[in-house]
Amino acid sequence: MVKATILVPVKDNDGRPFEWEAWQELQQRLLQFGGYTDGGLVAGAWESEGRVYQDENRQFIIALSSWRDVPRFLDLAEWVRVRFRQEAVYIEIAGIPEILAG
Repeated sequence: MVKATILVPVKDNDGRPFEWEAWQELQQRLLQFGGYTDGGLVAGAWESEGRVYQDENRQFIIALSSWRDVPRFLDLAEWVRVRFRQEAVYIEIAGIPEILAG
């Protein structure tokens, strides 16, 4: 198994919480890997073009069955970036972090 993690902000950059439907759709998409763990809220900050953003994220942990599932996980990460209106999304695969930008 290969451990994969993705952070999903609970609010957009204007401070608006995401609608429940977005979370339900995300949870359904996570189930394509057989299951997931909601690691709860984690807080952080990041900077873009001189502006500092502070946010809370939900951390989702997935046990990929095989390295062959990595492309599907990357597709999920891109979907999260678009659906949750993000410039970038933080992921980790097997302990290796990356920020996927649009």
